[in-house]
Amino acid sequence: MKICIECGKEVAELYDGLCRECYIKSHTFTDLPRRIYLTTCPKCGRVRYKNSWREESIDNAIRKAIKNSLTVAPELEGHSISLSCRVKGKSVYICTISITGTFKGLEITEEKITEIIVKKELCRSCSRKAGHYFEAILQIRGDRRVPTDKEMNEIIDEIKENMNNLKKQGKEIFITKIVPTRGGVDIYISDRGFTKKMVQTLHNKLGGTIKTTSKQSGMKDGRTQYRMTYLLRLPYYRKGDFVSKGEKLLYVKSIERRKVQLVDMDSWERKVIDDKMMDELKMVGDYSILKEAVVVSQSENEAQILDPYTFATVDVKKPHQIKLEKTIKIVKWKDRIYLFPYQDL
Repeated sequence: MKICIECGKEVAELYDGLCRECYIKSHTFTDLPRRIYLTTCPKCGRVRYKNSWREESIDNAIRKAIKNSLTVAPELEGHSISLSCRVKGKSVYICTISITGTFKGLEITEEKITEIIVKKELCRSCSRKAGHYFEAILQIRGDRRVPTDKEMNEIIDEIKENMNNLKKQGKEIFITKIVPTRGGVDIYISDRGFTKKMVQTLHNKLGGTIKTTSKQSGMKDGRTQYRMTYLLRLPYYRKGDFVSKGEKLLYVKSIERRKVQLVDMDSWERKVIDDKMMDELKMVGDYSILKEAVVVSQSENEAQILDPYTFATVDVKKPHQIKLEKTIKIVKWKDRIYLFPYQDL
């Protein structure tokens, strides 16, 4: 048996010369600073963790700050933590923390009180937004035409969707401003690398041409900084347009990765060509030139339809042996009527 140097009790085991009870009375198992500092952005509410900013509620941020600052002795086994906080003023929280665990079979509970001081500081993203920061301009223009509002809105929506996906990964990129111009729109973006990838993505999807220019914007860490301008000039044609080559009428079915899928309106046959070859074709019209016509009668290879312009009955060749509905979409070009393959396009 061993003797406790504090109370003189004989015990089987001592801890720093003390029995279990005396050791517990004279020993603190936990430690917590009297003040803990948190930094939040007054604009977006993000919380700063070292060199990064995260979206988090102030309650969760306080819990994490306390957990990261609290020291618990290894001999306090199976410990659990509970806390309650009250607000003191605009930026101070008084928190009471209760830590419960066991030491050599005895339950121990210790209570700590700390002040959480919340400091306000603009995060990097909000600071840049406030300063109208941008690294690149994405210019949207059209070849021999002005892009439609629908096209420009779809492009802006796609840019925002990509930004939101990156935001979920912790990377904040934003549109500084959108400036409509006579020929299209200029989109000012905070990140040069993102803008470069975005213009390539749009180019693959929509076709057209890209032109890149740069302008010196200053120095950083001894290196020259540049602002980039990426001009995406959309092609003269769009998905759903009708174009021609000589006497042949073609429908633009799809545009993807600089390849254009065309449908021959005479045979309904499809072919894929490089977008550069589209320069050899001429614009006929967009989807609005389609008209609805009544099918009067039909055989395997022909249909008699009512010309929606003259109301005369006209014989039209069927490219495929299919049964037509009572009405069908048609295109009239150079006094000839073409059946639109509505079931497949």
